[in-house]
Amino acid sequence: MAVLVVIVAGLVVVRGRMAGDHRAGSSGGRPGAPVAAPAPTPGDEDGPADVTAAPVTARPGAGPALSTASAASPSTGIGSVSPRVAPTAARPRTGPPPGSPAVPVAARPAGPALSLSSTRVDLGDVDSVWRLDLRGEGTAPVDVVIGASPSWLTVVPGRSRIDPGAVVPLVITLDRAAAPSGPIDVTVPVRPRKGDGGGDVRVTARVDGSPQVVSMVAAPTTLYPSGCALAARVTASPVTASPVTASPVTASPVTVSTVTVSVVDATGIFAAELVVNLPDGGRASVSLVLDRATGNRSTWSGPVGPARVAGAITYTATVTDLDGRRSRAPGSLTVLPCPS
Repeated sequence: MAVLVVIVAGLVVVRGRMAGDHRAGSSGGRPGAPVAAPAPTPGDEDGPADVTAAPVTARPGAGPALSTASAASPSTGIGSVSPRVAPTAARPRTGPPPGSPAVPVAARPAGPALSLSSTRVDLGDVDSVWRLDLRGEGTAPVDVVIGASPSWLTVVPGRSRIDPGAVVPLVITLDRAAAPSGPIDVTVPVRPRKGDGGGDVRVTARVDGSPQVVSMVAAPTTLYPSGCALAARVTASPVTASPVTASPVTASPVTVSTVTVSVVDATGIFAAELVVNLPDGGRASVSLVLDRATGNRSTWSGPVGPARVAGAITYTATVTDLDGRRSRAPGSLTVLPCPS
């Protein structure tokens, strides 16, 4: 009986060795080599038995999912997993926050009411036109009444009647050519015919004086009529006493003069011209050309002549600045008879 037990035990040992050799050979390893455990596949529910807790993946549409930490398994090498919260999409906020107080809306005054966007206008040294806004603030149309102003200052609304909530321009225009020189300070009342509101519009500006003609020069100052013949000169030979007619030296009589006008103006000159009265009664207008400008001084020039007969040429220079102000200065030339 003991011998039978020994034989059975030997057979079991031999069978076990044969089975181990078969597993090693089927995996491609050498006989007796240890077999590595297969790596776990993500999402495989039949993972190794020694994993204490598997990470939980949040499904689409589900709420935030938390994964619990698990101890690392010696056979699989899976470490601990930190808890994560699945992100949620941000929703845009519309309207005021809950519980915020409502903004009160002021009620319109009963009846006609007028408001102005400003009651102060400064045109400075250059500007001539400005705009303000008139608004109907009441519950009824309002009629606008403009007070008195100087002739060189106009204050005109776009419409004399303004409906509730409507905006109408109020245009202020300064005529610098007619306004007095120096600082301007004028107050013009703007009122509703009936109702509330309105105000006094204060308009300030500075108006420079008229341009000053500081000099006017004509060169040359004497001319000859345009019909004069050429003059010839006869020279004598310096060696012999007998006169010798050499090549004649001819000179054309001067029939045109150039007039140059120098002007001082802080605003700037827009145009300069001459009005010329000729000896035979004719009249001509000449536009002067800008020669140079430095600071507030400029120089303009243009031709005068020719005249057909001898006598006096009179002319008047007129300069106009950018504000429309003008200054004039007279001048004259002499037209001599033709040389004999």
